[in-house]
Amino acid sequence: MDRNGRLARNETIFREVNERIEKLAREGEWLEIVCECGKPECNEPLRVTIAEYERVRQGPTDFLVAPGHAISEIEVVLTGTNRFEVVRKRPGEGELARVTDPRS
Repeated sequence: MDRNGRLARNETIFREVNERIEKLAREGEWLEIVCECGKPECNEPLRVTIAEYERVRQGPTDFLVAPGHAISEIEVVLTGTNRFEVVRKRPGEGELARVTDPRS
């Protein structure tokens, strides 16, 4: 598997973990999730509202990452706060994200 494939696989794993966290925390307003960046050594926690999380989950190639964790060669930063950034896979880089999206 090439580097971009490994990065994409890591992101999809973290997204699945966060989906499970979100299901368990639906009663509260805030979620403590893990950064969905492609860096295998990253396990940085992110604090997001359920509404923020749900907005990002609407796109199968969008991910929540810690500020500064975007990988510019495969994704672009759409928006951000001091708590997180929302990144989207560049064209041609999002196929694994699409096919593994637990909401599709």
